[in-house]
Amino acid sequence: MTRHERKFARTHDDVLEDIGAALDIPPSRLEEAKERYESIGAWLDRDGSSLSGLTPAISPQGSILLGTVIRPLTDREEYDIDLVCLLSAAKSAVTQKQLKEAVGREVALYAKAHNMANPPEEGRRCWTLVYADGTQFHMDILPAVPDPQGYQFMLRAHGYERLAADPSLTGEAIAITDNTHPHYARYSDDWPQSNPQGYAAWFRGRMSVQLSARKRAYAERERITASVDEIPDHKVKTPLQRAVQLLKRHRDCMFADDPDHKPISIIITTLAAHAYNEEPTITGALQSILTAMDQFIEERNGQAWIANPVNPAENFADKWADEPQKQENFNKWLAQARHDFATYLRAHSFDSLPGDLKQHLGAGLVERTLAAVLPAAAAGLAAPAVARDADSDHDARRAEAAVKDIQREGATSKPWAKQ
Repeated sequence: MTRHERKFARTHDDVLEDIGAALDIPPSRLEEAKERYESIGAWLDRDGSSLSGLTPAISPQGSILLGTVIRPLTDREEYDIDLVCLLSAAKSAVTQKQLKEAVGREVALYAKAHNMANPPEEGRRCWTLVYADGTQFHMDILPAVPDPQGYQFMLRAHGYERLAADPSLTGEAIAITDNTHPHYARYSDDWPQSNPQGYAAWFRGRMSVQLSARKRAYAERERITASVDEIPDHKVKTPLQRAVQLLKRHRDCMFADDPDHKPISIIITTLAAHAYNEEPTITGALQSILTAMDQFIEERNGQAWIANPVNPAENFADKWADEPQKQENFNKWLAQARHDFATYLRAHSFDSLPGDLKQHLGAGLVERTLAAVLPAAAAGLAAPAVARDADSDHDARRAEAAVKDIQREGATSKPWAKQ
């Protein structure tokens, strides 16, 4: 089969891959977003910019950086493109307020110069640019300054010496602006801190084997000569990334009528990455993740704790204590996801999704995907994924063994864990 021939689905894994691909941001839309934020970066660093002396640099963070972004549920919703605007300044030389307002002025000039209908909107931490030309995305621009030393000092103060000493996870930490911070308008070394690049490095580390394998396969398929390191991450998707996309979509559909209390993406992504064991298939990844992800929810002083893997003193589930419905909804969602995906993966036929799973992935999207990837003759090829795919059978055994290891020895995906 040449690389231009159509590939039909023949297993559960093929179908889930195709649904995941349908959920992905279209390459043209991703490229458009990239062009837009690079345009903003060039504007901020142009001759005459009040920020040019601070060498401003724009870079993505969040799901765009992780490769786990998914389409909005409806055409009325937008992609949320999260960006960091990094400026070469010291915390002691500028206040958060000065930095944020300086970025805001230049972003407003950009919007005016590009005839944007809407001026930038100020949020607690970010400036938001809303496009009105059918692009279906907005951009949240977070002003920041480099702060690896301050971040490492904070980690050491909390007892995380080994993590603080790892530059691959802490070397690109930043200090950010927040207009609710008590020192927002004061000169101070006390700024809010963040580490999106460190989190992304940890996330990539949880799938490094499959990421390299997928890049090698991509190079062979596209008949290009390139090393693994030369192929951009966004050219491929690992089973972990696809699993996270499917789980986020399942969550969105399940809580379409209550989005304020749905499980947040960073919790799903973190727990999924912890539970993933480099399975080479999506079915195997889902089996491991759905079986074990709640094993990585700690309890600290009677409080549920989902630690930021690059800042374990930060609890991604901090709102669960004051809003117990959020924890209840997470448990409800996980139970439903386990039921929905298990029902499909155990079914003999791969070419028809159970009603609950179909509804929780979006009936229209599922039907369009199946119509595109299932030939009329596919019915005779149906077989359960774990029966016809040796990798999936191996994945199931690995998932069971991994859960037993977690229960016996504790989590092994924590870079700060004592050894």
